[in-house]
Amino acid sequence: MALKRNIFHEHVQCHWRALQGFVAWNNMGELNECAVCSAPAEQKCSGCLNAHYCSREHQKQDWRQHKHRCTPARIKVDTKFGRYLEATREIKAGDVILKEAPLITGPAQVTPPVCLGCYKLLEAEKTVSCADCGWPFCSEPCTRNEVHKPECLYTKNRGEKVTISTFGIPHPNYQCITVLRCLYQRDYNEKLWAKLQSLESHCADRKGTDKWNNDKKMIADFIVNFFKLGNTFTDEEIMKCCGIIQINGHEVPLLEPEYVAVFERVSMAEHSCCANCNKSFTSAGDIILCAGVNIPAGGHISVCYTDPLWGTEARRHHLADSKFFECTCPRCADVTEFGTMYSAVKCKKKDCKGYLLPDTFILPILHKTTCPDPATRGLDDKKWKCGSCGDAVSDAIIQQLLQDIGRELSVMPKGDADACERFVSHCASYLHPAHYYMTDVSLALAQLVGQQDAMGLAAVTEDRLILKTQLCRKLADMLETLAPAETRLRGTLLFELHAAVAETGRRKSATEGPLVMLGYITESRKILEQSAWLLRHEPGVLPEGQVCRQARANMLQLDDLIARLSSALPSPI
Repeated sequence: MALKRNIFHEHVQCHWRALQGFVAWNNMGELNECAVCSAPAEQKCSGCLNAHYCSREHQKQDWRQHKHRCTPARIKVDTKFGRYLEATREIKAGDVILKEAPLITGPAQVTPPVCLGCYKLLEAEKTVSCADCGWPFCSEPCTRNEVHKPECLYTKNRGEKVTISTFGIPHPNYQCITVLRCLYQRDYNEKLWAKLQSLESHCADRKGTDKWNNDKKMIADFIVNFFKLGNTFTDEEIMKCCGIIQINGHEVPLLEPEYVAVFERVSMAEHSCCANCNKSFTSAGDIILCAGVNIPAGGHISVCYTDPLWGTEARRHHLADSKFFECTCPRCADVTEFGTMYSAVKCKKKDCKGYLLPDTFILPILHKTTCPDPATRGLDDKKWKCGSCGDAVSDAIIQQLLQDIGRELSVMPKGDADACERFVSHCASYLHPAHYYMTDVSLALAQLVGQQDAMGLAAVTEDRLILKTQLCRKLADMLETLAPAETRLRGTLLFELHAAVAETGRRKSATEGPLVMLGYITESRKILEQSAWLLRHEPGVLPEGQVCRQARANMLQLDDLIARLSSALPSPI
């Protein structure tokens, strides 16, 4: 994704002049010219505020073309943020801000052999080779897919077909495919090439890093030597395309393994660890940007470039390493992470019930390769202080504790609810109940309860049912505070919660009667409705889309049950 916030000002200044032309093109309204006839125009599209028209007739005439770009957000630019998306009107939670087809798609850089037409995983002896270039596909129609043209052309031109003989493990020949598809546009689609080149690549920041050196060897040199394109593309062009994909590429989870797509307008959304929007994908691979919370007119559109369920230090290091900026968003700036204490460690001073946190997480992130001595990196002075007793502990001690717990988590049996409970019980002596390690295991536990027996929740003990209900409520509430745009996980948790509440009602009906059961079923139905609403944009090929489909089916069943329970109640006197 393109960098908007927290980048060094000199990098923004380097791009400022180039951006001016882009923004003048994008914000056509500033020119006050009719989008149809270029005459002076006073009227503008009320949806996006970008397009101007001299008359209502010309607005109607242009709608067939304009509707594909008419969104409640426009691209803006300034010296602080670079390019960013700004809401042109008030956007309500749940509104789709934009839906966009990719500029470029291709296999992930590290991938086993996949079909270069549809990206399905290939199996040995179940492939069809392209008659022109030899690359393997899942079927003959896929060999004719338009996306395959670039590598097919360059392979034919080298004079020798490609032979892929190993499947099921990462194959080095696939590392260059998506980059080749970007480079191809320079000579065959000037407009698309210009759009790609306008995206951030951070070549200056990437140069000299391990990733840069690997890309130079495995992609740039491979393209030059294997495809014999040294006289066609320069190293600078190749490495810039590598950066464009790294910074702006989205992993599309419609298949296993995931493939990569680069989008134009979504790449302008800035980063925040407490983003106000989330992204999803259609079954065709288009991206959907949806508001997770209400966004006022003039507000910046943001998404999270990293995993919002990681701790602050991990998120900031990942962003520095992969996106080349140091995050100072409101969540990173608040050590309590909006009061959740998501990174807090329990104070070990006798009789103290407080928790330790540093004064700030926003410290310069320097790499060992450039600054090998920890003392010179300023980390020795970092202390974690207790909010109750004021006791201070060195950062080195805290990091050792977290590493030990992380190792314990890494070897914990997967899919074992008992192991999850033991971990939570053991680590409660060291971590805040909402710490990211505790949250990670609690999320797994909340979903495991009821899935380890063919009878589902009907077979779990009363204690486990109560535990599942409590965990789902607590985690859903915390997510709404910590990462309100993470509707995918919250919707799944609420689906689990609705089942636990319904099962509780079923059990209580035996002793407390149908009226009590009706109350629980009614609550379960409300929770389920919210789950379906949160997941409504998820495609059916993904687990979340399947949960949404099941939620809608369950609502019909609950409606029928509520009607039957209501009719069975005695009439009021």
